[in-house]
Amino acid sequence: MTRPEDGIEIPAPFRHLRRFPLDGALLLFDRDSGLNILCDGPETSHLRQRMPRVVQFGVTNRCNLACSFCSRDLTASSDWTSDSAFSILADLAQAGLLEVAFGGGEPWAFPEFDQLALRLYDETPLAVNFTTNGLAMTQKKLRRLGRAYGQIRLSLYDDNNWPEKVKMLAEEGARFGVNYLVTPARLPQLEATVFELVAMGCPDVLLLSYNGTDRSLHLSGDEASSLAARVALLARALSRKAQIKLDVCWGDRMEPAPRLFHRNDCGAGKDFLALTSDKKIMPCSFHHLAIEVETAEDILDVWNIRRNELNVPARDPGCARLRDYGLGV
Repeated sequence: MTRPEDGIEIPAPFRHLRRFPLDGALLLFDRDSGLNILCDGPETSHLRQRMPRVVQFGVTNRCNLACSFCSRDLTASSDWTSDSAFSILADLAQAGLLEVAFGGGEPWAFPEFDQLALRLYDETPLAVNFTTNGLAMTQKKLRRLGRAYGQIRLSLYDDNNWPEKVKMLAEEGARFGVNYLVTPARLPQLEATVFELVAMGCPDVLLLSYNGTDRSLHLSGDEASSLAARVALLARALSRKAQIKLDVCWGDRMEPAPRLFHRNDCGAGKDFLALTSDKKIMPCSFHHLAIEVETAEDILDVWNIRRNELNVPARDPGCARLRDYGLGV
């Protein structure tokens, strides 16, 4: 089938990259390196986005930790098998999906997770990424996985022995980064933690904001402003050693930070969707809206037909779409 972007001439060094139409632009994507190239000009003005770029996939609800701030529904069942998960992702990849990001519960708690990741990498064009607490991740499992993934993201908790896991990932030459939830209690040691991570070989630190009803975990307005300034300094200091990134839930609180896409919205429900362990689609993993699906066609129908519902802000404080982030800042 001929698609609207097929007639756009791409320079030879980039022709192997996957093409993804956006509204008025064309995105080129490399699944191994995570390279994104945005083509934006008169030649791309007619293009329109046809589906989300990323599916965040909670392939299981099981986890070997019990974090109080976890966003997943603890009562949800785990309905996916390796075959059913592969089938729906392969169909979405065929329709144009660029990435799957496995996460909460713990992906390594899913039976034969490494085999599913290998099969997706070998038989589809998807970038296969996953977030893990690292407790069940061993050197043997990493070597069995080989290079069949885009990036591993290690969550930093007080009780998951993250220094050992960071060291293991660095020594194995893994493509990885660290997710660091920024709370008022963690804010004072931010720079020390980041510099420690970089010294251990971590090339990528993503700073997460808290979404939820526990007010003690939210930054105040002054703390958020302080964080924005400190992140800018960290990024300059580490520009040749590591990337310092911010998740989309920070919204305009981190306005000085550069963005991949210059948009006023977080992209939940449009650029990415969350697919839960009990086969429901949500705009993001923090959202209250959950729509039952069975097939890739169901997911695309939700994306196309129920867009207005997907754009509604999440109810819990911290959502970038809420006025003052629901915090009264």
